[in-house]
Amino acid sequence: MAPSTPVRKPLNKHISHAAGANGIVHDTPLGDLSNAFRDTKPAGGDKGKMAASKQKGRLDSIPAAATEVRITRDWEGPEAKVSRPKLATVPSRGDRFITASRTGSGPSGPTLLEDAGGDNLSSSSAHGQASSSSSADETQIKANIAAAQLAPNEIAPHTESLESACNIDLNQRILSYSAAPPSSASADVRSRYATVRPRNVPSSLSSGGKRKIPTDAEKVLDAPGMIDDFYYHLIDWSSTNLVAVALQGVVHVWNGDTGEVDTLCDLEIEPERVGGGGMVSSVRWDTDGNYLAIGTDRGFVQLWDVSTSQRVRTLKPSTEGGADNCSVNISAWAADGTYSTGFSSGLIREHDVRQRDSIIRDLEKAHVGHVSGLQWRADSALLASGGNDNVVKVWDRRSTVPKMRKENHQASIKGIDWCPWNSNLLATGGGTADRMIHFWNVTTSSRVGSIQTDAQITGLHWSLHYRELVSTHGLSLGSASAAGGGAGGTINIWSHPSCNRIAEIRNAHDGRILHTALSPDGQVLATVGTDENLKFWRVFERREEVTGKGASGGVSGAGGEKKAGGGGGAGGGVAGVRMLR
Repeated sequence: MAPSTPVRKPLNKHISHAAGANGIVHDTPLGDLSNAFRDTKPAGGDKGKMAASKQKGRLDSIPAAATEVRITRDWEGPEAKVSRPKLATVPSRGDRFITASRTGSGPSGPTLLEDAGGDNLSSSSAHGQASSSSSADETQIKANIAAAQLAPNEIAPHTESLESACNIDLNQRILSYSAAPPSSASADVRSRYATVRPRNVPSSLSSGGKRKIPTDAEKVLDAPGMIDDFYYHLIDWSSTNLVAVALQGVVHVWNGDTGEVDTLCDLEIEPERVGGGGMVSSVRWDTDGNYLAIGTDRGFVQLWDVSTSQRVRTLKPSTEGGADNCSVNISAWAADGTYSTGFSSGLIREHDVRQRDSIIRDLEKAHVGHVSGLQWRADSALLASGGNDNVVKVWDRRSTVPKMRKENHQASIKGIDWCPWNSNLLATGGGTADRMIHFWNVTTSSRVGSIQTDAQITGLHWSLHYRELVSTHGLSLGSASAAGGGAGGTINIWSHPSCNRIAEIRNAHDGRILHTALSPDGQVLATVGTDENLKFWRVFERREEVTGKGASGGVSGAGGEKKAGGGGGAGGGVAGVRMLR
């Protein structure tokens, strides 16, 4: 009896089984193959059937199918005898076949199959056996040769080349790893594969009359009780057109679409265990504009759902004291939901607020003294920070060692912003003793440009529509400086990469500008100063609105109100609008 065919057992014995038509349990990914490609007859005839039936109860499960699958055996054994049909008797064709090409008269003659139905090219085998002893045989051989020469032996020449017969284009590579790119002449191809580049409007538009930068505030709101602290960040503008402003221990939200003002949070009525009883030191919206992070001077961070006006979570400092038991000067949200806080002790802490234990990592002593600037890049890969130690650092989220460290500034760095059209470009601005704007290539870790200003830099924002940058200023060294804008409160717009000043708005506030925020559409800049005024400036009006039929007369959706008078004071905006009373 022939040995039974071994069966390969699967690694996973918990795979579900399906019984085939013959009762054998199996599970195989080849189950949906057509039956035309399967050999359902066991090898070895009846003996193979007997072997298969004996192994039926011992078959282990094989991945999945509803019909039996034959597996090629991978072992050596006696082969089953296969009966082969007898071939039809082919008459002998003689001892040799000589064509005309042997004599050099042309190409080889026709094939044997072509000549099979033609002239007889061979003698009988009996004549071949007696050819050496009989002259009659020699005569027969000569006759056979003569008859062969009478048969057609010329092959018709080919009328087409091999490549044309095989449909092969000689100008195309036969071995290629990908399809040929489409032709660039097609407009559809250009629109599909062209790199999306940001709009590049030259700075000369302002001098050519096509773009006018207003020097008066578009809207002015009261902000009484604004804390005069350079290191705090008390204003932020969400992607849903909501402006959060913190005054002492109260946070107000101004709706840019309706012009309404709501009080969101008051630390005086909040329990002490969640950070109540202190002052608000920072506010920051998440990238979707759904949650507002409120940092306090005691190290607490409250997360509020603005749609329901409910506090959803509180991030508390350590109970035993330490670097997190101090004011949260600034915070930043990454696009992937990572939340980072910068403390006055120099600590930078990252949270994943979706987890119960939210702390991801602590960058202890990231800076010496206050962390005054903090900003995530749009791809959530790099975090830029500035401190009171005059150092700019760029952190990779996969390491606790800074990717870039620069000490070119001579004062604390508060203004930090990533370029929207070049992810490798970072702009930073220094304080009163420095007054410099530096541009960094974080890939090469090099400085690619600088601008010398004459006043403390309190905010930097890249334009979303132009290759320009706006800077806001506080104190200046010389109150009579022509370029510095007097005692402060100046707004400057710079071109890049030429670093030329395009426009200057002097005395934008009666005093220095403390905090700034850019609108989600990238056109309006909100500033708040020591004069306790919140002002809106349309510094980056888009070109379509400038050259179109008309532009909106006021802040986007701000109750439909237009500017009623010149800026510079509490009465310079819409009359009777009180924000935080």
